[in-house]
Amino acid sequence: MTRLARARSLPALLLCCALLMGAAAAVLGAAATANAAERLGDLTLVRTTGSITDDPLVPQVTTDTACPEGQGDALRLTVLHPTDGTTARLGQATTGPYDAGPIDTEMPQEFFPFSDILAGWYGSESHDGTYEVRLDCVNFLDPNLPAAFFTANIEVTGDTWALAEAETTSLELTAVPDNHPEVGSEVTVTVKVTPEAAAGEVALTSEIAGTDPVALGAKAVENGTAVFTTKDLPKGVQNIRAQFTPTDSDAYAGSSNLITGYTVDEAGTPSGEPTDSESPTDGPSVPADLDALDADGNLLEPNSNLEAGQQVTITARGYTKDATVKVALAEGDATFEDAKAGADGIVADYPFTVPAEIADGDHVLTLAEDKEGGHSLDFTFTTGVVTEPTPEPSDSTGEDGGAAAGTSGGDTGGDTGGDSGAATGGSAGGGGGGSLASTGTGVASIALASLALCFVGAAFVIGVRRRGLMTFATPPGTAGD
Repeated sequence: MTRLARARSLPALLLCCALLMGAAAAVLGAAATANAAERLGDLTLVRTTGSITDDPLVPQVTTDTACPEGQGDALRLTVLHPTDGTTARLGQATTGPYDAGPIDTEMPQEFFPFSDILAGWYGSESHDGTYEVRLDCVNFLDPNLPAAFFTANIEVTGDTWALAEAETTSLELTAVPDNHPEVGSEVTVTVKVTPEAAAGEVALTSEIAGTDPVALGAKAVENGTAVFTTKDLPKGVQNIRAQFTPTDSDAYAGSSNLITGYTVDEAGTPSGEPTDSESPTDGPSVPADLDALDADGNLLEPNSNLEAGQQVTITARGYTKDATVKVALAEGDATFEDAKAGADGIVADYPFTVPAEIADGDHVLTLAEDKEGGHSLDFTFTTGVVTEPTPEPSDSTGEDGGAAAGTSGGDTGGDTGGDSGAATGGSAGGGGGGSLASTGTGVASIALASLALCFVGAAFVIGVRRRGLMTFATPPGTAGD
């Protein structure tokens, strides 16, 4: 009789499980959700005329309805560039919630006068024209929610502005497939213009942070709709932006909207798997678990050059539920207010201001969970003229992860943008806040990755014991003692 060989497959089985768990964690960490912004209705400005240097430009705003449920933590008043959709923030209100009924709130000036924003956009050239003003509904704890906003239009002539008589327009975008096509495949984007009677042209572009926008063509609006069919969407996570330019600007105002977080995969790549454009081998890229945005909502790359006093909004993921997160610079005496993770482990929209007395060079801002071995993330940036290579971003969870953040304190103010919001515009801005949609699956991916490591450890222990490389002492008093 042939005896069956002794089973030696358990370590191999555990290693296979580890690989599967690791792959699942990677897919969950990389998946993106495409969200279309939603126009809720008209915005009423209590002041209907004034100067572009007024501070605030509009002291109070009202609406006929509330923000969507769960999306009324704060309100942001922004103005859109009339041709490229760039946004700049005029003010912010944080005395919500604003999802319980119609809005009637003060809107204090928070950053720069409208005149400075126009100077940043146009320099010494004429800035006369019609501008869309939006009131954005904000949820600090869930950045994945699609943007929701109210709109109004103002007419600027010289140093004065007045509520525009042109009828407000809005855009609704849908894409087929709704996400994750392969590069080079056909995608159909339908843009619906409201009101339907508004004649004009819609221009479509693709925007990836850190790159120039890709023009996808322009179409005349027919019966309130413009349909685009394209194979030119670039690989990677992007915004698909539509900009409506009316034929009669006196009768109708222009408008802009976008689909955020639309992902085009490498050909033959399973849906949700990271593409080459998201890989670290292609150069510096923002870690999947940390986003940093300037005042325009533009995504900042690691080691971006910032100015003293500039304000940045940071969202970091992967912390313990409701954890206190210490924030500190690796050098200097500046102190910062503690951050707070939500029930989903996300620190949302943390306002960081670059210290006024910061030295030129490389800097690391650490957001570390306030416990031994806690989750820790780094935001790297530079100031001044830097000629030496800058460090790569890191995502570390070590023994001193919690303590490394230092002490808390300081006064960084409310949810903020940056100096660049008044003087410059970015291609990634938009009514939806500009940042690419994140998946909200960071916690699940970390859990799967941890489980994968457990399987690897178990496989190692079993393997070395069978080879006699590891033994355990027999407790006294037992058989064989």
